Amino acid sequence: MLCMCANGCLWGEAKAGSSPLYDELVRGWAKWNTKHVEPDSNITDTDYPHVAFFDKHINPPALRRVLLTMLNPNPTKRITIAEVAKKGWLKNLECCQVDSYDDPTDIIDASKLRTSMKKSATKVVQHNHLPPHHHNVAHKLVRLPGSTDM
Repeated sequence: MLCMCANGCLWGEAKAGSSPLYDELVRGWAKWNTKHVEPDSNITDTDYPHVAFFDKHINPPALRRVLLTMLNPNPTKRITIAEVAKKGWLKNLECCQVDSYDDPTDIIDASKLRTSMKKSATKVVQHNHLPPHHHNVAHKLVRLPGSTDM
């Protein structure tokens, strides 16, 4: 996502002096950390590290805050993927993936206008990526075009 917004990687390596954008991220976190010395300090809707690239190009602000916590230069302070999944912003994203085989869903045509969907409807998916319940077909190796070994 960041690569698409920046039209490429923001930095080649997470090392001080390797990139002005990485250095700006480190400065933004360092400034925020000086004001929040408590070990359990968390960013909030109004109080988070300010990094010009993120402030200018990453919207909505809830996404900006999630990405900043994922990119915290201190690895012990980075948010885990389990914590990201619990964020309200991420929970409200519509996805074509069902959560489990038991997840109740209504199949709809994703090309239809969203205004026709009722707010009280259950989770709506176009398709899912779950493997089948039972897999009876064994995997076989096939010869790829141009290959000579098998």
